Amino acid sequence: MPWQMVYTEFYFEEDHLPDMTPEKLREAILDYSRRRRRFGGKDKVRHFQFKPEVVAISMMFDNSYRHLKKISALIKKSNKKTVVVVGGIAATSSCATILKEQKNVDGVCFYEGEIPLLNLVNSEKMLDFLENDISWVTRKSLREGRLPQKSLIKNLDEVVNIDYSFVDVSNYAMREAFSPFADKIKQRKQFFLITSRGCPFNCVFCTHSGDKDKSMRYASVEAVIKHVKFLVSKYGMNVLTIYDDQILLNKERAKEIFRRLAKFNLKIEVPSGLSVAFMDEELIGLMRKAGMDTVFLAIESGSPYVLNEIIHKPLKIGMVKPVVQNLRKHGFWIQGFFVSGLPGERDEHRDETVKFIKEVGLDWSSFSLAAPLRGSDLFKICAENNYIQKGIKIGEFDFNKFIINTAEYSADYVVKKTYLMNLDVNFVNNYRMKNKEYKIAADAFRNVAARYPNHAFAYYYLSKALKVLKKEKESHKAMSKYKEILKNDVSWREYAEYFNLIYNKQ
Repeated sequence: MPWQMVYTEFYFEEDHLPDMTPEKLREAILDYSRRRRRFGGKDKVRHFQFKPEVVAISMMFDNSYRHLKKISALIKKSNKKTVVVVGGIAATSSCATILKEQKNVDGVCFYEGEIPLLNLVNSEKMLDFLENDISWVTRKSLREGRLPQKSLIKNLDEVVNIDYSFVDVSNYAMREAFSPFADKIKQRKQFFLITSRGCPFNCVFCTHSGDKDKSMRYASVEAVIKHVKFLVSKYGMNVLTIYDDQILLNKERAKEIFRRLAKFNLKIEVPSGLSVAFMDEELIGLMRKAGMDTVFLAIESGSPYVLNEIIHKPLKIGMVKPVVQNLRKHGFWIQGFFVSGLPGERDEHRDETVKFIKEVGLDWSSFSLAAPLRGSDLFKICAENNYIQKGIKIGEFDFNKFIINTAEYSADYVVKKTYLMNLDVNFVNNYRMKNKEYKIAADAFRNVAARYPNHAFAYYYLSKALKVLKKEKESHKAMSKYKEILKNDVSWREYAEYFNLIYNKQ
């Protein structure tokens, strides 16, 4: 769903959607083109052409940087007077580098961009404005040693009521949740919502860890529910995806939101992960009644040492099991998020995590390899200790590859160890299989096979589940696929041998 595009329209246009019809849009463009300060023409002349005065480029992650030079050069080639600015968390963390290396970039936005960009667009002389505004970093501000400041929207009610009539919403849908319940709704009419901003915590791998501002901002419950009501009545929304980082932090507010969402009969997803520390039985019940059937718990590690001394996450590991038991009682599919490969984490800590997952009884565990994002404390630790390539430049990260090498463990070793953890808890010792809930287990394994068609263990355990369900033909087909993959892939044969599966018969 093009949330960012319609959000931008909402924030920068006075005539908001849905009042903005195609005819009004065309007239707005023509009106814009007649402004003297924009194109220098006479008021009655219509310049219906695309020569933007400013182009803003979003750069959320390092790997976007490799495209910046070409894109900014093409913009300037088209019209050298066009002001080119860059924003996003990766840009904020690398202002000086971007301005040094990218001659076609005029300024970098410091943190959130709505207010700085709106002020820039409304200024009479954009380049002069860039040089003097507190939220823009330029070559001049760097030379003068001026420190940028954030310009934040304080009242999030102003930016909640996004409308989508500018686009054909039927063209957009996402399958966010990995869950056997994910396909309950066949025709998803999915929309997105962010009801809060900020995070008070200091997890080492997060880009927010380098930010001293730990404040939170919230949209009011009334504004949230009003927008949900509009999306349901206008578009028939049946899936609401909430992308807050900390939706549960204000527990009473969260309870009221979920309490009032229940009447809309929606499927609710919160894929960013929920904090166990704020979940009590009342909240869990309200979440279920609101339409949630899958939860993602941001646990990160089953080792208290890793949580407290390495990640700096304020989670007491003993909190998790009671929460999981309450979630289980309400019929949730329970998935945990874990991070592996942090400097200082040892094999005994990873083994502790595997043991913890089995004891707590998670339905599924998602393992991420630690990524030293620029701006995070993890990046500083890795750079200072040469755990990553010395002098690695912005844009040289390959986020599909684990790059942290320590004296104790190579990157290749950690990758393999982490994948063995995944196979162990999600397949070999799958919670639903252990508890003889074979239908749900089979649905989960089908989900994996659909996403990863050459996943041998998905087919092996799908076959096992189907056999118990007396679906012999399907079971045989899945086992045949498993054997075919093993025949052609040495890596899967090694994994099968490791878990003593290769010689097992159906």
